[in-house]
This record gives sequence, C-alpha cells and structure tokens, in this order.
Amino acid sequence: MEGINLIDIPIYILNFIVTFAMLYLLLYKPMSKFLQARRERIANTVKEAEEAQKEAEDNLQKSRKELAGTAEKARELTHEAIENAALSAEQVLDKAEEEAAAIIKRTQEQMEAKRQAALERAYTELVSLSGELSTRIILREVTIEDNRKIAERFFSEVTERNKEAFAENNAEEKTQ
Repeated sequence: MEGINLIDIPIYILNFIVTFAMLYLLLYKPMSKFLQARRERIANTVKEAEEAQKEAEDNLQKSRKELAGTAEKARELTHEAIENAALSAEQVLDKAEEEAAAIIKRTQEQMEAKRQAALERAYTELVSLSGELSTRIILREVTIEDNRKIAERFFSEVTERNKEAFAENNAEEKTQ
C-alpha cells in the first residue's frame, strides 16, 4: 500500500464530519428558522386579510338587512315616502359597497406591501448568506460583486416567476 496512508483516512473522515456539522449549524438551522418565521408571517397576513374580508362581508349583509327593513317600512308609507325610502336605501347600499370595496382594496394593498417587504428581506438575507457561503466554499478568490451579480440574476428570475404567479392568482380571484 504505497499510495494510501492509513493514518490520513481517519483524519479525512474527521474533517468531513466537522465540515458537515459546521455547515449544518451555520446554514441549515438558521435557514430553517428563517423560513419557518416567514411561513408564520405569511399565514398571519393571510389570516388578517380573511378577517378583513369577513368583516366587509358582514357589513354588506348588515347593509342589505337595513335595506330590507327600509323596504318594508316604505310599503306602509305613502307614495312620496316610498320614493324617499328607496333613495335612502340606495345611498346606504352604495355607501356600504364603497366601504367594503375600500376595505378589500386596503387589505390587498397591505398584503402586497407585506409580501414585497418579505421578499426584500429574504433577498437581502440570502445575498449575504450566499456571499458568506461562497467565500468559505470556493477556493479561488471571488469578489462580493461577482456574488451579487449571480444572486441578483437568480432573484430577478425568481421574482419574475413570483410576479407571474401572483398575477395569475389575482386574475383567478377576480374571475371568481
């Protein structure tokens, strides 16, 4: 066994185990925590949006009940009172629909802003993590600018895919 040194084999195995453990502790665990926190933030945002939508629907139902009550009273009144009650009912319904539309629009804007903020935070964190990882793994000298260009190209592609998917989801929701 001229080419193989038996003492080096345990050293190589130990180096591999130490490297694997460091990568696990430095990369996998923080990324897992980050992704879990991101999932929770997104779930909370969706929950808040659903609550706001439910509130808007409740307001619309209340307005419709008020309209029905107004219609019953209007039947008992004279012809002039019927015209006035119908006008009031239309105004209440229009106002309720405007409020519901405004609440839904605000909710969608908030969701989009939170999504954009989350994407920007994730982009920043992943760029810094990929830079650190690159400098530790690659044996040749790599500049931060090289890493940034690679990361920006990757994330621009991912962002475009996410925008297309988001646009498709919005189109589906609008058709429903």
